[in-house]
Amino acid sequence: MATVKDFFQYWKKSDEDLLEEVLEDFDFKVEKEGDKRFAVIGDSKVEVKNKKSSVVGVFLANIPYFVYGEGELIWDLPEKVVEIQKASIKLLDFPCLRHVTTLETYLILEMGLRSLYTSWLGESTTIKYKEHKVKVKHPTYRRIKLYLRKKNWSVYKVKVNGETFPFSQGSLISWASKFIRDEKADLAIRLAINIRNLLAHGELEWELYPTIESVKSSSFLVAMMFSNLKLRK
Repeated sequence: MATVKDFFQYWKKSDEDLLEEVLEDFDFKVEKEGDKRFAVIGDSKVEVKNKKSSVVGVFLANIPYFVYGEGELIWDLPEKVVEIQKASIKLLDFPCLRHVTTLETYLILEMGLRSLYTSWLGESTTIKYKEHKVKVKHPTYRRIKLYLRKKNWSVYKVKVNGETFPFSQGSLISWASKFIRDEKADLAIRLAINIRNLLAHGELEWELYPTIESVKSSSFLVAMMFSNLKLRK
């Protein structure tokens, strides 16, 4: 809990109680095979030094699995999400790249949020800013963000599809909350993306132990958001 509190940027008031509940159930076995030790996480095994020294690294690299629960690989997702998913699975074969594997796995969730917003926009959308009104065909989250930067418009006053544009990562997560109905799913996404940010800037110093279980749960979380989007349309 102290470790998470030390770096968790997107903290909500209810997170502490929820995280305590998650940590109470958090456990994994360690099996010895000769001189080696392996943490058993779901159906996966990953080599560790010992249980005591690997506890934080196992948890932080498998947040979607331990916080949200078991998942499965979903391939009926936007192309960019699927590409990242495939890359994450390939990287699992290289223990020396565990930090990169964790970063890529959590990128599934970030790209899932961006793709979710793009799907929500539809085939065309209208950008409104003061007296300006621009219709955009085949809009994407990235294209709109670049367009607003180019125009140098105040993002707080821009309306896209009638809503304030979620320019920052935090505001995008807040926007997506209406498609995340489960508190643990919400916590898993926010915490995993925060870890991704730290990894991207070389700020996370723990030894990480990602597994396919984390990829499966990340994939399932993205699929869950898209399913909820379809129900709201």
